[in-house]
Amino acid sequence: MTGDRDARIPVDRGWAWMVMVGSFVISTINIGTEKSFGIFFIEFLRQFKGTVFMTAMINTVWNVVFSITAASVLLTGFKRLSIRISVFLGITLSALGYGISSFATGLEYLLVSQSILIGMGAAFKIPPIYILIGDYFDKKKGIANAVFLSGNSFGGVIMPPLYRYVFDEYGLRGGLIITSGIIFNSLVAAALLRPTTFYTDRSPQKSSFGSVDNNSATTAKPDEENNDPSHPFLAREEAAKQSANADNTQTNDSNEAVDSAMEEKLEESNTDQSSHSGVVSNPINGYADSTLSVDQFDRNDGHEEKQCEIGEGCFVKCKNKIDCSLLKNVHFLLFLLIYCMGNVATMCAHIYIPTYARDIGIEDQRIAIIVSLYCVSDFVGRIVAGFLSDQKWITAEQIVVLSQIVVGVVLQFTVYYTSFLRLLVFVTILGSTAGMIIALFPPMMIDIVGRDRYPSAMAIFILWVRLFEGFAVPVLGYFRDINNTFHLSFHLMGATSFAAVGLLIIFFILKRKRSRDEDDEENT
Repeated sequence: MTGDRDARIPVDRGWAWMVMVGSFVISTINIGTEKSFGIFFIEFLRQFKGTVFMTAMINTVWNVVFSITAASVLLTGFKRLSIRISVFLGITLSALGYGISSFATGLEYLLVSQSILIGMGAAFKIPPIYILIGDYFDKKKGIANAVFLSGNSFGGVIMPPLYRYVFDEYGLRGGLIITSGIIFNSLVAAALLRPTTFYTDRSPQKSSFGSVDNNSATTAKPDEENNDPSHPFLAREEAAKQSANADNTQTNDSNEAVDSAMEEKLEESNTDQSSHSGVVSNPINGYADSTLSVDQFDRNDGHEEKQCEIGEGCFVKCKNKIDCSLLKNVHFLLFLLIYCMGNVATMCAHIYIPTYARDIGIEDQRIAIIVSLYCVSDFVGRIVAGFLSDQKWITAEQIVVLSQIVVGVVLQFTVYYTSFLRLLVFVTILGSTAGMIIALFPPMMIDIVGRDRYPSAMAIFILWVRLFEGFAVPVLGYFRDINNTFHLSFHLMGATSFAAVGLLIIFFILKRKRSRDEDDEENT
């Protein structure tokens, strides 16, 4: 809820919308380029004379590198690297990857340049944006995530024709160099990704109602604090005066009892202040104005943690950073499986539809039109899904169920899509429904795990989903190689969508059961 957020951060207002615009532009250029991989795929097949399976391995290695790197980036918590710098680094790595690919002499070379460099670049620039949008949006998180994720569809509209023209004019090698330059232009949009620490480090702490916190104000004004009779240090001095004026016949035991009581009162007051005001008194010098901010305390704590971890293995360090309780959350694990199944069609369609169109005799210019129409439909579908998810009369889970049913049905009739017009109808229906699950997974995940565990959940999510997709893409390509047709591959894509629908029904049942149990506990 917005009331639980730091009031200094402009949630659902102000610069939050600029962050959304910058994220949309980055998604349009970078993920839109990745959505155009079908165009690159055809050129790689022509240039290096490889099989569909071997060429698809480029995407598989990309997924593995992306998942491992993204999980590592998210688990570090951006302690040494801000979100904006991380995106800068990711864009630079991706641009270098495309530039180096222009010197490739075989598919093995592309496994290094396309898969490793571009995979690492995507891991540094895309997952952090999910976290930043989660920090800036609360009530509007559905539409904000939908706009960000629809950028890859919008990029898919304008990028495939652009890259088709570039490859026709300059060839594969010249086109890859131009692609590198296009990617570099998204650095301008990355400058808009202002981290939330910009507000928390430069302004005093505010309460949830937008007023300056009383304890923060007290910290800023030590003179007023020293005049406060309730201050713990003045209370101790007052107690000392009273003890000095006490009867001389008072025993040493009673003096020790007074001192002990005052020390307990001091400790309780310090604890109360540190928990409410966001500052920690420095116990070394014992003065009230010697305080550490929460951010400074976290940095010191991280330094101590680093020292404590010296000599520990890599596995132990990763285990300490991952919220292992998520692996015991049945709803979260079921959500991961639902997304893995429901995302297969979206992940593979933009790669294999262009190749399928080439197999049935569609010329290159029309293939670019098919890819663009698919991305237009995907863009519209994601925006609609984000808008509907913010409404009260329908839930995100219901939207995903309806969309996955349509995807599963339309993929079972690919044997009839044998002409350009029929392919246009096919990609329009598929594109407008397949991407809805992608647009809705961030708000669904936040509802399941909560905002505090969202970064850790995102790390596990990316690692799990990307490895699954990296396995699915070459397997579907292998079936095409042995059958010389994509029909079986498309049937399997549709089957995974039906599996996602079945798992979503189970998810509904468990969710309602948990809701009833919580209501019963409250009534009891």
